[in-house]
Amino acid sequence: MYENPRTLFQQKISNIIYKDKNISSMFEDIFKLQQIYALSRLVPNSQKEEDWKVLLEILDSLGSVNFSKLISIIKGRTLSFPDEEELQEAIITTLCYYYKEIERKEWDQIKECLNMKDLNTIKYGIKVTQFKQFIQTQALKDLK
Repeated sequence: MYENPRTLFQQKISNIIYKDKNISSMFEDIFKLQQIYALSRLVPNSQKEEDWKVLLEILDSLGSVNFSKLISIIKGRTLSFPDEEELQEAIITTLCYYYKEIERKEWDQIKECLNMKDLNTIKYGIKVTQFKQFIQTQALKDLK
């Protein structure tokens, strides 16, 4: 479960789970069931229940090893993740930055590369410029 244990507890768990491959694969399934059990014991609260369901989806997607790493990083803090639209905009902005600033392409070429004929070049032009300024500011900070 822990590839690089950082605590004595993590080391003990790793020793138990990785000692036997049967335990390791069965552990995944039992751990998911334990998390579902924890969800079922929640006092009815629709938001908390939705949060647990999302955690179960994350556990299912990442597996117990990466899920444990994520939990160790978060350390109980509450986080807000971007929604899918924000993530898509970030990806498009990154690609536009690459094509505009690194490859030195024109917007018509960028639209073609992205296969997005209706790309809002004004919107992404502003985002690319802001991102470029951010990078330059960060580079200047490092020089000081």
